[in-house]
Amino acid sequence: MITIQNLVGGYTHSPIIKGLDLEIKKGEFFALLGPNGSGKTTLFKLITGQLPINSGKVSICGKEISSLSKLEKAKKMAVLTQEVQVSFDYTVEEIISLGRYPHQKGIFKQLSKEDRKVIEEVMEITQIRDFRKTQFRLISGGEKQRVLLAKALAQEPEILLLDEPTNHLDIKHTFQMLNLLKERQQTTGLTIFAILHDLNVASLYADRIALLHNGSFLEVGDVDLLRKEDQLKKVYEVRVKAQSHPTIPKPQLLMTPNYSTSSQSFNFEDSYKMKQTEEHIHIQFDHSLRTISNMVIGAGIQWLKHFCHFYVAENDQGSGPEGDLHQLMAKYSIPHEQAAGTMTAAKPEDMVMVTKEIENIQMMAIVTGGVGKTINIMLFIDAHFTDGALVDGYMAATEAKVKALQNFNVVDSHTSIDTLLLALTQQGAKISCAGSGTAVGKGIGQMVYSAIKEAFSKYEERVSISLYRE
Repeated sequence: MITIQNLVGGYTHSPIIKGLDLEIKKGEFFALLGPNGSGKTTLFKLITGQLPINSGKVSICGKEISSLSKLEKAKKMAVLTQEVQVSFDYTVEEIISLGRYPHQKGIFKQLSKEDRKVIEEVMEITQIRDFRKTQFRLISGGEKQRVLLAKALAQEPEILLLDEPTNHLDIKHTFQMLNLLKERQQTTGLTIFAILHDLNVASLYADRIALLHNGSFLEVGDVDLLRKEDQLKKVYEVRVKAQSHPTIPKPQLLMTPNYSTSSQSFNFEDSYKMKQTEEHIHIQFDHSLRTISNMVIGAGIQWLKHFCHFYVAENDQGSGPEGDLHQLMAKYSIPHEQAAGTMTAAKPEDMVMVTKEIENIQMMAIVTGGVGKTINIMLFIDAHFTDGALVDGYMAATEAKVKALQNFNVVDSHTSIDTLLLALTQQGAKISCAGSGTAVGKGIGQMVYSAIKEAFSKYEERVSISLYRE
């Protein structure tokens, strides 16, 4: 659809674009990425014919762009730039109607029924019908961008060229615009070439991307290129962390600032306070901890400060675990957005806390559990775990729990929902492995095992029974 061959061009005698080759396929969404000054807008203007080509060529549908008339180009492609200035005081509807010019026939250009039908359609899908009679200069920057997109769509182009199309838009309208463009691409075969600054947005919507660096392509390929952290750091000179989107198979990027929110270490033993009542256990840390858990609230991998177990009798369930927990947390002024919490049939009075130090690493385990009740484990470690070590530590704790249940001949209730939380301060040297074969993993296992054993013994003593034997 668009073919670029050995393209050289720019504003000065020293070309900004240096011998680029690229093919954009029919019906794909192609995103051009790169920092300011990398040559994105220059390449855009060379493709659209706004700048002269020094050497090489740009072809559209097999024809060099320099050989096409303005009318032929307007029938093939529409252009949406960052500028939203219009010289004349047109209304919104008049601006959009200009997009039909390439399709009008005769000396006196008149809007046909088909033209008006297209205009109504693009105003509807871009959500600008309500101010169709408003003068263009009186609407906001974001609304102007949507009007100019409607004008471009009114051309019914085969190719849509976009230079920072979401530059003036808030989050809502950014996603509305890109959802619209993606739908047009998928339903009409529209080819989209877009310059984008937001790497995460590009990952979500583009089929392929190109990284432009100092006028040359560093790499061209699918959006999984955004998983190459070292390459992105080279291009943008910013530390990034690539991770997978939680619901779709696309990478998303986290930017890391030079400053650190935890540059000063803190004493683990003095960094939290615990409150225990007949109804709940609440541990509150001064600093957010990195957690992995299957708690009712705060499940998955999070950064959290509040950790709670609430006692609720098995026959006293309300609207549902999450709704009930929100109410209980609100009762004790615990912000659920910063909390990991669960409801348990094990009473707080059966809680056991075990502390341990392994290789100068402070650890603390809190366990509640009893006969026929859930076994809830919260494990806090003053260490910096990588993602792999985080999973290793979780596995080590799980293995210790399984071993304890086997040794004490405990059959877990089919109705119980056990919980396990592992929380890290993320200070100190990084630990890349915390499996059961390492010193740290063994320490986790020993502590969890001891805490479960003590919790069972405490429950036996309170209810005057003897069910568990090693």
